[in-house]
This record gives sequence, C-alpha cells and structure tokens, in this order.
Amino acid sequence: MTPLSIGVETGGGVFFRLIERNRTIPSEASEVFTTSVDNQNFVPIHVLQGEREMAADNRSLARFELTGIPPAPRGVPKIKVTFRIDTNGILHVEATDMATNRSQSVRVTPTSGLSQDEIGKIIAEGERYRDTDGLRKELAELRNQAETLLYTTEQAIEGYADLLDPGVLEGVRLQAQELRELLESGGDLVALRDAYQRLEAAAFQIAESMYGSP
Repeated sequence: MTPLSIGVETGGGVFFRLIERNRTIPSEASEVFTTSVDNQNFVPIHVLQGEREMAADNRSLARFELTGIPPAPRGVPKIKVTFRIDTNGILHVEATDMATNRSQSVRVTPTSGLSQDEIGKIIAEGERYRDTDGLRKELAELRNQAETLLYTTEQAIEGYADLLDPGVLEGVRLQAQELRELLESGGDLVALRDAYQRLEAAAFQIAESMYGSP
C-alpha cells in the first residue's frame, strides 16, 4: 500500500493528490490540467509526497517540464498527468499534451530515504495542521478562481463593449477593479470571496444586457 499521498503542485501552490495514502499497489491515476498564462509553451510538473494541503509543506520527489506546447489562450491546452505505481513501489509520472501527444516522464521511488517513524510524523503533521491548511488551500483556490473570472470578464468586456449598456459596462469594470486590487494587496478570504461574488453577479449582467432576461 502507498504509505503517503502522492500528487503535483497546482496553481497557488496547492497540493493536488493523484494517489491517496493507503491505496493498494499497483495503482494508476490520471488528471487533466491546463495552462494559467496565454501562449504558455511549457508546463512545469512538480511531483510531491505528503499529507499537507500546500505543496511547500510536502516532500518534493521530482521536477520536470513538458515543453513544445502550441501557443494558445490560457485554459485551452489540456495536459494529462498520469501516475503509475508498479508492484515494486516505483512511481512513473508522465505528462502528455493532448493536442500534440508530446510527452515527458520521470521515475522515482517515493519511499526512498523514509523510515516508518518519519512516515508517521508526516501523517501526524497532516492531522495537526488540517484546519489551518484547509483555510490556506481555500484561499489559494479562491485566488485561482478570481484570476480566471477576471480573465474571462475582461475578455468579454473587450469583445462586446460596443454591444453593452454603458451602465452595465461601468459596473462590471468597477467590480473587476475592486477584485484585482484585493488580489494584488493580498486580501483576506472573506473580502476576496465577497468581491468575487459581486463581480460574478455583475458579469452575469453582460449576458442579460446582450440577450435579455429569460
């Protein structure tokens, strides 16, 4: 069985588990990720092991890059990451660009250098910091969602400004500015969530303004 969870670092430094602790081996899991920047031509893959919610608090196993991704807007490329643990406990990690089938892989031994006492300590730390880690993860994920909402909203404003009611347009711009300022200043979870929800509601008015209420 896998003694500790294994996964990758995602946006905002969050640890995304692909194979959970105590999974029987051999085992395999895949997940599809995307880019966070326009025309990003490579994706860094950071493989980690542990029970904390943030990547920085876990054990780094390997780093590699999938290169040669065709230029595209953020969120368009699809990168499939596959973890396979064989009967010998060897972890095989492969990242594949689903558009070109270009791939890169690495092989590691997750349990190398870890004693049972060290494994127990890592599990205990995961339990001890569960609540605070959960809040840190929630904030990081909300920041990711806010960045995405800002991106899609600003794209809509740019593309449809001529078709929008000026009052609606100004309201959306003001809410977008407020959310961006909170992101840049490191706003807390509550303030960021409120600003996100306000922009979400304001952005919905773009569709209402163009197509009318159902």
